[in-house]
Amino acid sequence: ASTFVVKIATFAKPETVMRKFNERHNTKIMKTILTFFLIALSIANLNAMCSWNGLSAFPSGKTIRQNSIIVIDGYAASQDIVKALNKKYPVYLVSGKHKIKLTVKEILIGQFSLTQAVLIPESNLTVGLEYTLVIDKLPKDESLDRWNSELKKSEPIVYTVVQGLDNTTPVYSSSPKEIKKSLIYYGCGPSIHVVFDCNVIDSSEYLIKATVKSLKSGKETSYYVEPDKGFVNIGHGMCSGAFDFDEGDNYEIEFSIMDASGNLTTWTGDRIKFTKPTDKNSDNDDK
Repeated sequence: ASTFVVKIATFAKPETVMRKFNERHNTKIMKTILTFFLIALSIANLNAMCSWNGLSAFPSGKTIRQNSIIVIDGYAASQDIVKALNKKYPVYLVSGKHKIKLTVKEILIGQFSLTQAVLIPESNLTVGLEYTLVIDKLPKDESLDRWNSELKKSEPIVYTVVQGLDNTTPVYSSSPKEIKKSLIYYGCGPSIHVVFDCNVIDSSEYLIKATVKSLKSGKETSYYVEPDKGFVNIGHGMCSGAFDFDEGDNYEIEFSIMDASGNLTTWTGDRIKFTKPTDKNSDNDDK
């Protein structure tokens, strides 16, 4: 006779089924939480690459003339400090008991987390004295100092005054011209610049007052930019900069010159037309 084997299906107990369901459900929740945590941590790390504030000053050297001017830049949260100079935050030069107030001549607001103030001493400085640049009543998280690369530490900004008044206006040794476009992507955002050759003849440090106009919107922005070996970078870095290129593709620019004693040479003639950097037209060194 044939033998038949009958398999009887067995079912897990209800409490076992619920336990396994809860284990799978909890695992999915933990994976979701972990994913969001890793994303938040990545964003925090990227933001940490850009600081929250910062103050800097021009001239960047250690000596100034008797009729020197001072320019202070504020980055990110420090822009509010610059906008409130001598309103909420007194600014001055001091040497021992000798104190000279700095008056605000001009405030310029950049397009990406930068604001600057042009300051003029109320009187000529005394030859031979060392003056410290001071902003009073700064918040605890703010400081006005300069990095000493030799000593590897931050120090107060101190200037020694040298003999003579500088009343000579700076001049271009050749007409400014576009050299290259640069577009590099970083963690917090792109670094985008148009580089111009702006060689200047002057006996002191100088800044280039660049005025950029969008040909699409007509919007103009001016900012004093410190050249790098005769080259002026127009745009912004990963974290900040005087100019962005969010108002279309086509722009025009003019360059005036202001030296460390406030002598100004204004732009004459037609402005220089240029286009914003893109992936196609940029000529980065690492391409």
